[in-house]
Amino acid sequence: MRARRRQRQRQRQRQRGFTLIELMISLVLFSLVVAGMLSVAVSMSSGFREQQMAVETESSARSSMDFIAEALRGASPGVPISNIQHVNTCATGAFSITNSATAPDQLTMVFASGAVVTSLRTAYQAGTTAITVTDATQLAIGDTLLVTDLDQGHLMQVVSVNAGTGFVGLAAQSCGTLALPVAGYTPGSLVIRVLRATLSVGLIDGIPTLLMDPDAEGPATAEPLAEGVEDMQIAVGIDGNGDGTISELGGVAGDDEWIFNVAGEVQPAGVVRGVRITLIARATNPVVGNTTYKRPGSEDRPIAGVTDAFRRRALTSMIEVRNLGGSP
Repeated sequence: MRARRRQRQRQRQRQRGFTLIELMISLVLFSLVVAGMLSVAVSMSSGFREQQMAVETESSARSSMDFIAEALRGASPGVPISNIQHVNTCATGAFSITNSATAPDQLTMVFASGAVVTSLRTAYQAGTTAITVTDATQLAIGDTLLVTDLDQGHLMQVVSVNAGTGFVGLAAQSCGTLALPVAGYTPGSLVIRVLRATLSVGLIDGIPTLLMDPDAEGPATAEPLAEGVEDMQIAVGIDGNGDGTISELGGVAGDDEWIFNVAGEVQPAGVVRGVRITLIARATNPVVGNTTYKRPGSEDRPIAGVTDAFRRRALTSMIEVRNLGGSP
């Protein structure tokens, strides 16, 4: 009997559940494990979001830089000394910078659009409102054409196109003084489809954006090119002493051959050999809990004096302007 009782007691002990204290200890330990796992997950998720914002920010700056670099390399097509005039707006030149030491710079340039090149079959002179070209199949109403004799060029707007005959109607000349070649542009002169565009930085819905005005001084409004770009700084290299290099010191205004890398400089006469572009892109969303970021300084614009919660990426590229006569 005693043996049976002891056996039943052992069976009851084996079948006994957890005590209340054991359950409470287990719940506390389990809660600590879950809290640790959640903390790691939240940290990983936050890090991933921040990394994704950094990648998107850098991608925005890089794609913008690729576009600007390609346009600058092809600036002033067919006109090696930048002798270009617009027959409607009277704007001159193929490349200009509006510099500021307290705000983003602006860049205006004439560059080839889509590699569309043809030639005149009829002459272009003062008062001409239509031309006939060898191939008009790739031209459209609203295009800007550059007619050049490889010494100088003039910009004009297309108002009608007959692809079959090559007839191209042009907006009437409205610039009071046109510096056309003595005999005008004769048949055989090159006709290149181009843009005269201005690049600037502005705000769209509170987000800094790189903008492009596709007709610079014309009636069109600026269009967004890249979201998140909050600053564009430009320095111009001019080989003033003709030694084939561009020296840089950057201590005080005028101490080297880079212009606008120090505040207070004015671009002198001379052939532009190179252009240095710096784009600073800002994340579109702030980093929660971190307000220690600043817009970095670049060229003649100093670092921002205030902090915020936006990550930034700066990208700099030096570009050779091939058509302006400054290339080796």
